[in-house]
Amino acid sequence: MKPVRLTVQGFMAFRLHQQVDFTGLDLFAIVGPTGSGKSALLDAMTFALFGATPRLGLSGMEALISQNEQGASVSLEFEVRGQLHKVARTRGRKASQNQVVLETWDAASERWSTQAKGKVAETNERIVEVLGLDFAAFTRAVLLPQGEFSAFLKGKSSDRQKLLGDLLNLGEVAQMATFARERTKGYSAQLDGIHRLLTGEYEGISAEVLTGWQAEQAAADTRSEALAEAREELNTTLQRLRELGKLSEAHGRARAALHTHEAQTEGVRRGAVQASAARRVAGVLPLIGSAQRGAEAAQRAAGAAAVQAEARATAGRGSEAAGVRLNVAQAAADRLPEHEERAQMLREAEALAVRLRLVGGRVDAAHAQPLPWNEEAHAQAAAAAERLKKNALERVKLEAERAALERRKLDLQAEEALQKRELAELERVTETGMKARSDLDALKAEQGVAQSRAGILAHVHLLHLGEPCPLCEQPVTVLPQSEPSGEAAKLTLLNTRVQGQEAVLDSLRLKLSDLRVSTKTRNTTLQGAAEKLREEESHLVSRETDLYAAEEALKSALTGDPLMGDPADLAARYLAGLAGQLRLVGRNPAADRQKLLAQMAEIRRAHDEARTLQAQADSAQAAAAAAYASALTQVAEREAEAQQATETLAAALAALGLSAEQASAAALPEAEIVRLEAAAAQHEQTRQRLSAELGELERKLGAQSFDPSRLSAAERDLAGLDAEIRSAQQASGQLAQKLLAGRERLARKETLIAEAAEVARSLDTWKTLSGALGVSAFQQYLLQEVESRLLQGAGQLLLDISDGRYRLALEDGDYVVQDLWNAGETRAVRTLSGGETFLASLALAIALSDYLAGNQILGALFLDEGFGTLDPQALEAVAGALENLRTGGRMVGVITHIESLSDRLPHHLLVSKSAAGSSVQRLQ
Repeated sequence: MKPVRLTVQGFMAFRLHQQVDFTGLDLFAIVGPTGSGKSALLDAMTFALFGATPRLGLSGMEALISQNEQGASVSLEFEVRGQLHKVARTRGRKASQNQVVLETWDAASERWSTQAKGKVAETNERIVEVLGLDFAAFTRAVLLPQGEFSAFLKGKSSDRQKLLGDLLNLGEVAQMATFARERTKGYSAQLDGIHRLLTGEYEGISAEVLTGWQAEQAAADTRSEALAEAREELNTTLQRLRELGKLSEAHGRARAALHTHEAQTEGVRRGAVQASAARRVAGVLPLIGSAQRGAEAAQRAAGAAAVQAEARATAGRGSEAAGVRLNVAQAAADRLPEHEERAQMLREAEALAVRLRLVGGRVDAAHAQPLPWNEEAHAQAAAAAERLKKNALERVKLEAERAALERRKLDLQAEEALQKRELAELERVTETGMKARSDLDALKAEQGVAQSRAGILAHVHLLHLGEPCPLCEQPVTVLPQSEPSGEAAKLTLLNTRVQGQEAVLDSLRLKLSDLRVSTKTRNTTLQGAAEKLREEESHLVSRETDLYAAEEALKSALTGDPLMGDPADLAARYLAGLAGQLRLVGRNPAADRQKLLAQMAEIRRAHDEARTLQAQADSAQAAAAAAYASALTQVAEREAEAQQATETLAAALAALGLSAEQASAAALPEAEIVRLEAAAAQHEQTRQRLSAELGELERKLGAQSFDPSRLSAAERDLAGLDAEIRSAQQASGQLAQKLLAGRERLARKETLIAEAAEVARSLDTWKTLSGALGVSAFQQYLLQEVESRLLQGAGQLLLDISDGRYRLALEDGDYVVQDLWNAGETRAVRTLSGGETFLASLALAIALSDYLAGNQILGALFLDEGFGTLDPQALEAVAGALENLRTGGRMVGVITHIESLSDRLPHHLLVSKSAAGSSVQRLQ
């Protein structure tokens, strides 16, 4: 994976939009003041790819959002195996704002195509597939954990193996062993369960047992068939006895029914006589009813005539009241012309009110010197007043902007003064550093002389006057006068002074680096600020000139119009005149007009309603008179009809020799007459039918006699046979079910036997695997194999970056170094200096990075700090090692404060901080 372009906004120190272009970068330094956000760039990459950071993991992710911002967004374009991809991820204060999108560049269409979006978990899985590395592997292989490798290098064997196991996820081996043990337990329990079933539930089942059950079923079926034949014969006899019993019962019922029917003959005869008498008077009964109805109709007609007389009087009174109401409504309608004239006047006043509102006036507007309304003159005065007001507001605004501009000028002057002071300080620190470097060189030269002299004096005891010198083989003529102890003390003092001078020089370097970054950043800011202030002042002067010209033009216009004076006061005078004109009519003409129109509509409605009521009352009065006359006619007609019906009835009764009361007493309803006549005829028919049925039953019985005891005995015998048949069939069915279940159990038993064999084979496999993985020697073997590979790669790298002096080795479980400058002597890594320890740790870290990457091609490597303990020579060696890494085709980024190291690197990413947020610049 090689990053191509990183874009951040609202992320940690990068509040504003920032974009970092990695194109063309191979070996580069990430520099900047402490807290500016150098490491945050690496956090942004891991957040874009995995939604997590090495420092926070997956928890507390709101800390990534810049203070007072609602969300953070990061976009990373990266290259994997020549294919360009882009992932964009946002993090908000709310979970609904969290989004991630993965896209791939399509070279054919020259556009981005979406590979995954929507569900965060699924998109994260797709990103891991594209990278070939998960979060843990990426942070271990690409972001080198420098601090852990110092402890790894010098730690105990057990601590080192634990750390290595954590980095390599060798804990998965223990998880595999636990999983194998769990599977072994599961298969063992499964095999025990199968054996318990075979020795318990399926113990008594076999093919021989099934054959015996099959023979028993055949015997039960044979007995069932024999019993069924006997039951068929007995059932025939039983059916014959039941038929004879039915005939005997029917004969008894027929004889009883005939006897009962003959007992009802006298009552039926009396009914027939009564029906004959009723039939005789049936013709007179309608005449009696007609006479009664005629008398009742005459009475009803007289009552209706009385009701119509009262209705006629009521309608007369209603007509008089309607006439009074119409007179009142007509009087109100006669005043409508006056109301219409008032409404027209209010309508004109309403137009004045609208005009007053449009020009911004009010009804209660007043002035000591009102003027008649002139719309054009008022518009000119109002426009002039508005221009005066706008000019005044613009002048206040320009004065405020001028004051703010002057303040910013003062701030810029203060920043320029600070820049001058820091530049002077930079020059002073540079001169001081050069002098300190010169003093250090002089001290080191003096230190070298002292070291040489101390070395020579250490062999002074080997010199003797007149004898050859062991070194130059010349005769010794004069012995040295200095004492070895004095020279050693002088050398110790010089060493102390050299160390002190180096500390002073390092302090000056650090200060010089901070001053360079600060002045360089401020210089860019000052240039932009100065240019912006010049543009703002030029714009402000232009606006001030325009305002002065506008004020002068307006002043000239007002001076030339004698009536204008104060345009605002003149506009108010016009408005007062219009408001006074409106108040003469009414303060709210629109409401008054609407109220008057409603009153006029009510008058018209009342007049129309009164006219309608008058017409309705007259019509009702005429209708009531006509109804009363009709009612009188009906009374005369009904009385004549009643008299005729009475005379017709008297003639009919005289012909029968009966009175009206006697005829009514003998009368029956027609339906009752018909019923009695039909009952007599039906009675005779039923008697003849019952006599015929009794004769037919006596013929069928003949000489046969029915014995109930024989029927009961036959039914008991049939029930016994049915019970025996059911018992035999039940036994056969039970045997059939037992045989079916037995076959299934036998098949299940055979399946369990085969399953037990398969489970036993799996149990042996997992037991063997559990035993192999559970042995600690297996993990030890893996760790030793990894350490062997790490030593091979790290040893060669350490040899390169230590200028061929050191190589890593392993003795008795601890790391040692071979000093090839001292005949290959080995010594513990704890004896290494701070710089040498860093070199060894760096070699281990890079070797592990290559090992963790596996088959993945790492396109980038990032080192975060860890260079503060190196001397100039060691820093030179580290820079050389990093250059060698670059030749391997990797992008290498180094986060450092060490100026001498960053100056060696060809490219810089300068991270600056300010109140608005950090920013990134790419520098050569």
